[in-house]
Amino acid sequence: MRWRRWTLISLGSILLIGAILLAFWSIAIGPVAVWRVLTHGTTTVWDHLEYPGHELRASGSPRPWPDHRGDPPMVSVDGDQTPLPEILADRDSLAFLVVHDGAVEYSWAAEGHAVSTPTMVFSVTKSVTSLMVGAAIEDGLIGSVDDPITRYLPELSGRGFDSVTIGDALHMDTGSTYVEDDNPFGIHVEFNYTDHLEDSILGLRARADRRAKGFIYKSGDNALLGLVLERVLAPETISDFLQRRFLDPLGTEDGGVWSTDREGGLERTWCCLALSARDLAKFGQLVIDGGMSDGTEVISREWLDASFTPHYGPDGWPADYTDTSLNDYGYQWWLLDDGSVLALGKNGQYLYIDTARRVVLVRTGTSQGSGWLGILREVAEQYPIVEG
Repeated sequence: MRWRRWTLISLGSILLIGAILLAFWSIAIGPVAVWRVLTHGTTTVWDHLEYPGHELRASGSPRPWPDHRGDPPMVSVDGDQTPLPEILADRDSLAFLVVHDGAVEYSWAAEGHAVSTPTMVFSVTKSVTSLMVGAAIEDGLIGSVDDPITRYLPELSGRGFDSVTIGDALHMDTGSTYVEDDNPFGIHVEFNYTDHLEDSILGLRARADRRAKGFIYKSGDNALLGLVLERVLAPETISDFLQRRFLDPLGTEDGGVWSTDREGGLERTWCCLALSARDLAKFGQLVIDGGMSDGTEVISREWLDASFTPHYGPDGWPADYTDTSLNDYGYQWWLLDDGSVLALGKNGQYLYIDTARRVVLVRTGTSQGSGWLGILREVAEQYPIVEG
């Protein structure tokens, strides 16, 4: 009978340790966040179907893309020219769109999917948020990028943010102690799953030596911008502002969702916008056209120019990026070594913009894979540089 007693003691000990860990985990990131992690698991491109969010409409005046579709592009793989659809199918893609000079040249979608199907674009959302900050400044709701962030979030005074500006947050240069990893007890998981996002954001701190650290990718810096937007826009929501200032004038066709921390809550502005591939491409076309859409200025060319100005330079750019085409960081946009700009999200969500060739490329998918920047560049380079 002794073995039964030891078995019961062992099982009881395991259960006790599990209960203690669960309690500590709930204290660290909150009980709702723990429940969401346990019941839903890691984030996926379908999260907008699982969590609370604000619905986005198709524009009241949708403008379908002109269609010039031809043969699929060929791409070099291991020295062989391979049709792009084969690569897309082999690498867990959902949709791919090639837009040149304002017209669709090629589109592809996985079986059961469509370029009109909204999916989570993850950190591509950061670049959209950046455009919204620019619009809020141009509308007089935010003074300028030089405003201290504590003007809008006074609760952060005395927490290291007193000299941090809106521009610093746009450049991911706040020095916040936010750590971007998948530690289940960590702040990144907390931000992704909490139902009290504002409290989490206001719990951030910043380091005094931030200028010495160079570029460190932190979604928390974008979350600061999201909370600033939420306050200056109220009672209008961030989602409604996106609808009014961007989705409607861009002539979007498919609607979408912006996920929130709870019903009627705060948008997760760093990760959680769901759009279709063909609507996402309209943001790329907006950049190509210098902030204009159908004859209307949506965002100023000056804001776009500032957004794509390198901030860090070689001395502040991490060695980790040396072997990539990622050359610097602007206002929540990646800047490539060939002059193209990129919005990039988890699992290989790409909005690639080659302004010289007037090419916009969108890839959505369920996993990252490898080699996408080279593929995107090779597809873009099949179109000539447009003079003037």
